[in-house]
Amino acid sequence: MNINFEDIPKHDVSNKVLELLKKVTYKQDDFGLKKYNEPLHHSMVYDWDAMANEEMADYLKYRQCERERKANVIDILKEGLRSDEPKEFIEVALQLLTVGGTGK
Repeated sequence: MNINFEDIPKHDVSNKVLELLKKVTYKQDDFGLKKYNEPLHHSMVYDWDAMANEEMADYLKYRQCERERKANVIDILKEGLRSDEPKEFIEVALQLLTVGGTGK
């Protein structure tokens, strides 16, 4: 597979990230409003630094799980390549790759 990188717009990835960030941020706003009945505001009595640290710890754990899932999918697909019947391995890999949602 050959990719001509000159055909890729300069800000292609950045634009995708910004759109995703906007979508997720607004979704989180809606979730917070539903849960707490008020929008997030700096005057709320929270330890924002402590909360940010907790969120960062969760983020790092989520990233680790995603790295492990990727490694697992690669192992499954490699095993499928060695199999006489790779379809089962491909189906398991696809199932792992198409998991969606956040449990909210």
